[in-house]
Amino acid sequence: MTVPSLFTPAVIRNARPGAREYTLHDAHVVGFGLRVQPSGAKSWVLRMGKRRITIGPAEQIPLATARAHASKLIAGEAPPPVSTTALSLDALADLFLAEKEGVYRPQTLASYRIYLNTQLRPAFGKMQVQRLTTPEVAEWFHGYSRLRPGGANQALGLLVTMLNFARSHRLVPPDMPNPWAPIRRNRRQARGRLLSAAQIRSLGKALDTCPPQHRDAADAIRLILLTGCRSGEILRLRWSEVLPDRLALRTTKTGPREVLLSPPAKKLLAGRRKAAHAAFVFASAKQPGEPVGKIDHQWTLIRWRAGLPADIRLHDLRHTYASHAIMQGQSLTITGKLLGHGDPTSTERYAHLDGEYLAAAAERVALIVASMMEDDSKAETQGAENALPEKKLNEEKGSLRWAASPPQRRP
Repeated sequence: MTVPSLFTPAVIRNARPGAREYTLHDAHVVGFGLRVQPSGAKSWVLRMGKRRITIGPAEQIPLATARAHASKLIAGEAPPPVSTTALSLDALADLFLAEKEGVYRPQTLASYRIYLNTQLRPAFGKMQVQRLTTPEVAEWFHGYSRLRPGGANQALGLLVTMLNFARSHRLVPPDMPNPWAPIRRNRRQARGRLLSAAQIRSLGKALDTCPPQHRDAADAIRLILLTGCRSGEILRLRWSEVLPDRLALRTTKTGPREVLLSPPAKKLLAGRRKAAHAAFVFASAKQPGEPVGKIDHQWTLIRWRAGLPADIRLHDLRHTYASHAIMQGQSLTITGKLLGHGDPTSTERYAHLDGEYLAAAAERVALIVASMMEDDSKAETQGAENALPEKKLNEEKGSLRWAASPPQRRP
């Protein structure tokens, strides 16, 4: 049972961080409370049903202001944003991580903390968010890019995500300028490999004829290729996340998302559901209450049976899904949504193109251009033919004029 607290300056000041995040609940406003994180950061929050709203950092927003803001939210009003002009990047980072706890995968949050602790906090931690300028961000970004271009892109992306979070939660004015807007990220070469149509056919045959002990892994590999999901998303898939026409993934790299199912994917899942005996679609044989874990060994065997190059990874099936979507005419935006990307630039790295597809495309373009050239040539020839009688007539008229009035000689 939750015991409400009578908030006083001493209670707020003496709320010590623990090994895990916890919340002190207010005795005056139901759902309103003080959230204390392991890092020591404290923030005002409001719980409305299953929704948790972050009002702002306790060190910058007085209790009375935060409580009044919570009361207006409960009453259904849309109060103006709480003034947090002194919000530091350190405080924003703590709020952001707390809000995404349980939404993002632990591995994603761990990588965010690394970028925060090694780059963003040392560079901007004590600065006010609203005072960040483009020259300061650009100087940091280009300095980091000389060491790790990819890491600099990731850290800048995290900074952008946090500032967008601050704007969407009204922690900063909505018209605050974007200090990162003029900064161009480092160019990244395409990663991974694309399986051609012939290689996909070979893989399909290998999956159909794999040994019985590898049937679960074969189904997981097939489902990865049919959905474009990350291998971990499929291997951790629960039956509760499998809906009639889609997967409702609760935990992914970028938060919850839905994946539409094609008829072949639906058929595969329906076949597995008949023999389901655990919460996971691909349950561990040794621990049925846990997911299967990794299938690297099975993938190596199936890859060999399919005659695929040894450097093709399981994750390259996701690249293949994306590339073939683009080759079928889907835009980067649509393909990005299929993959669960929030930024179309993330999808560009997956846009490998099959050599056969490029050859066919080149042939189609060449035929179109050749047709245009032939049409132009015919038009010019026709125009010349039409102009020929007129030319002859003009020549004949000139000859007549010459005969009727020969040129006069000069004295």
